[in-house]
Amino acid sequence: MAHVVLSDAEKLFIIHGVEQDIRNDGRSSFDYRDFSIQPDIVTSASGSARVKLSNTEILVGVKAELDVPEERTPNQGKMDFYVDCSPLASPRFEGREGRELGTEIYNALNAIYVGGRAITNLEKLCIEPGKHCWLLNVDVVILECSGGLYDAISIGVKAALYKTQVPVVEYCEESDEVSVDGDIFRQLDLDFSLCPLLVTVSKIGQGHVVDSSLEEESCCNAQVVMGVTSDGRVSGMRKVGAQSLTINTICDMVSTATQAGIDLNHSLMAKLQATETAAS
Repeated sequence: MAHVVLSDAEKLFIIHGVEQDIRNDGRSSFDYRDFSIQPDIVTSASGSARVKLSNTEILVGVKAELDVPEERTPNQGKMDFYVDCSPLASPRFEGREGRELGTEIYNALNAIYVGGRAITNLEKLCIEPGKHCWLLNVDVVILECSGGLYDAISIGVKAALYKTQVPVVEYCEESDEVSVDGDIFRQLDLDFSLCPLLVTVSKIGQGHVVDSSLEEESCCNAQVVMGVTSDGRVSGMRKVGAQSLTINTICDMVSTATQAGIDLNHSLMAKLQATETAAS
């Protein structure tokens, strides 16, 4: 990820602040920075959103296309992710480091959203079991990075999925073809409100925080990234960083992430509903 260079004194100041629940930007350990959402920003996509979390900026687009279901899940649709770590976001994203980070984020998204069976709408994306289904391609572009990358990406993914529209189609068994339903404006009833958000908890000194800034990430020993739904269910968890964590520390971080994830989900849904009200 992107990093900033800090002196030992600056790192010590941040670490002592976190341990006393006083962060250098005035937040408590469990507070998120304010974020903004611009839904339907890409008109050619099935759904899209632009998210800005402090100075971290993410663009997410969802494109629906026809595909063939997996053999092990013949009655489900599919979802795939692509992550572009643009060098414009950080010079460190250029070359191998950017590709490695993109792969790491892809694996986290795929494990928590698809592998963790956190998406309950995949059955609705099936057109004909074993033959035809919808594939949702979720493209993530990192425009700027200022900490909280996983969290900001998941906010963009959920916002884009929430706005995604997939047309209702009909399957003809004789010709084995799929055609759009008579009403071209009729859409599948998809509900992504229970889609999880990624919450990153960073271990700094003897304390831990959510939504770490770049300066705090430079002092971070290890991170735990968890997928948390609006009702507090954890759909998956990954550890980032080389330092080990004790069982008690992990339990505390899971508890923190669960409550922060519930609050973040509610905040996101409130913003999305507010944009719909304003548009109408």
